[in-house]
Amino acid sequence: MDLLPAESSPILPKKHRFRSLKLVNVNMDEVLSETPQGVEYGKLENGLTYYVRSNSKPKMRAALALAVKAGSVLEEEEERGVAHIVEHLAFSATEKYTNHDIVKFLESIGAEFGACQNAVTSADETVYELFVPVDKPELLSQAISVLAEFSSEVRVSPDDLEKERGAVMEEYRGTRNANGRMQDAHWVLMMEGSKYAERLPIGLERVIRTVSPQIVKQFYRKWYHLQNMAVIAVGDFPDTQSVVELIKTHFGQKISAVDPPLIPYYSVPSHDEPRFSCFVESEAAGSAVMISCKMPVEELKTVKDYRELLTESMFFHALNQRFFKISRNKDPPYYSCSAAADILVRPVKAYIMTSSCKEKGTVEALESMLTEVARVRIHGFSEREISVVRALLMSEIESAYLERDQMQSTSLRDEYLQHFLRNEPVVGIEYEAQLQKTLLPHISASEVSKYSEKFRTSTSCVVKTIEPRATAAVDDLKAVVMKINSLEREKSLPPWDDENIPEEIVCAKPDPGHIIEQLEYSNIGATELILSNGMRVCYKSTDFLDDQGSRMGVCLNSLRMNTFHVQWVQPLLEKLVYLVIDHQSSWICLLEKELKLVQNLEHI
Repeated sequence: MDLLPAESSPILPKKHRFRSLKLVNVNMDEVLSETPQGVEYGKLENGLTYYVRSNSKPKMRAALALAVKAGSVLEEEEERGVAHIVEHLAFSATEKYTNHDIVKFLESIGAEFGACQNAVTSADETVYELFVPVDKPELLSQAISVLAEFSSEVRVSPDDLEKERGAVMEEYRGTRNANGRMQDAHWVLMMEGSKYAERLPIGLERVIRTVSPQIVKQFYRKWYHLQNMAVIAVGDFPDTQSVVELIKTHFGQKISAVDPPLIPYYSVPSHDEPRFSCFVESEAAGSAVMISCKMPVEELKTVKDYRELLTESMFFHALNQRFFKISRNKDPPYYSCSAAADILVRPVKAYIMTSSCKEKGTVEALESMLTEVARVRIHGFSEREISVVRALLMSEIESAYLERDQMQSTSLRDEYLQHFLRNEPVVGIEYEAQLQKTLLPHISASEVSKYSEKFRTSTSCVVKTIEPRATAAVDDLKAVVMKINSLEREKSLPPWDDENIPEEIVCAKPDPGHIIEQLEYSNIGATELILSNGMRVCYKSTDFLDDQGSRMGVCLNSLRMNTFHVQWVQPLLEKLVYLVIDHQSSWICLLEKELKLVQNLEHI
């Protein structure tokens, strides 16, 4: 007897179905669209790029941004820290807004504002962000005018600069804590031999204290050109064209520079021998190990590139599953460990493994981390491990597809930022869901395992330990690397001990019963079924948002997970009803007698 709604149930709008989503005929050489999908996208005559999209989450709010392809790596020696100073000056004074009028405006409309909250300067770019209400049309126009001022009208007078030195110095002192010192030291070690190593965005104290207005203005005029900028607006707009017109109104009259300088490309040299660092910091919260392997950033242009990115994601999921299981063993080598890929700077990304461990445990943690990656290189992942990852990724893309109407404006804004700054394609969740549904079943365990080759210590690798008190030396770290390399050459590492997980938890299915009575409760819109074994089931269609369930549902879902470990599973199996939540429909299953989750039906 089927108590759940059929696939054709009218409760679920057809556009939200994932299982019926058609597979696509993919050509691996097919080029992904360079034009972002689902957004009004274009360029003004003066070179400014714009992205505008209507999105109702949250209501009557808009996420705005001005992205500038200019960061600290462009600074000359006497300018170290100027890119960050310009960011501060933008909120202080422009030609139209003076005496922190921009800050006052943002605070007056209830917009988020705070130090480092509305802008960020990195090595390669500067991004200004505003999150503003749009319940009044003039608010959006004024917010866009603020971004237009940032683009070309930042005022750099001696008084303006003196007012901001204190704020910048306060931020500089804030980075001199234990965490900041460790991050800076690691950055220099990672970027050694490149200009990036000498251009931390926070800059130098002497420059912050003494830099002249002329030098700051020179940097601003040299690199802040409309051809290097994009304005992004995602929010609860009645239409996109009116927002495009606002952008043209505030930006369109600005004159583009004649032959602006090209943004230089600064490479980061590779190195065959690993670099080591034992960082001792008494204020460190605990001991940790970080392994970073650098490599060039790969372009994402074709379906084949997308498939490789998907395979890489499967590799990290599978590796992290192993790390998690190791951390749950008795007396593990670390408390937690995870691996991921991250783009560090414009030309370089890194595979990064990080673990937190007990005091005096960094050498043991390092050995365990390197051992697991070497084990993958020798034996690979098992088909079962990859099938688990495949199911997980399929579930994630299904959720993203079903919840696509619930996407927050800030998340969409960030997608378009990456499109402009990193040339990352925006193909739309519908096509991406089709791609993953098509590609995932055909990615094999051997393909996923090959990505472990990029995690070799001979591949531009940097190994760092952090300890509150020194217990490990560089020679200890080198010895561990040599030991694991030797074991790998000799193939002395045994395969991963795959745990035995049954295909089905309930092998013998209970005999189905039948419905004795069906009761309707019109006052609360619920239906109660009384089954032949005495079980009472109540279900109700709700108006929850797509990603919401009921508190009762959460309890029952937790119970289902816990039944792996309790002794009273078998007596309960014949009365256990699973919870299923669909779009705008919550089928609430109440185990009233045995579980005592409710006292009576009226309390639902």
